[in-house]
Amino acid sequence: MVEEINDASSSLNKNSKPDDPLSQVVRVLNSHLTQLQQIDQGANALKLKVAAAEKASRSLGPTNGFNGPSSDAADSFYRSFMGKR
Repeated sequence: MVEEINDASSSLNKNSKPDDPLSQVVRVLNSHLTQLQQIDQGANALKLKVAAAEKASRSLGPTNGFNGPSSDAADSFYRSFMGKR
């Protein structure tokens, strides 16, 4: 679909004047498409980092200060804050 949009955009760019409203809309949409692609790449990179962090946190096991993933987080925080581990 992106290729179809790029093809249509390039044909419009060749046949239109810079002041034409349609060419202005195409430029704006191309800019938005580029930004959305960058956001998508960033989101994918973030997803990989989150997955790596989750994997690393699972490897810590019950010694992570919160008595493992199955305990109540608020209770664990309170105990660690009060020093009653």
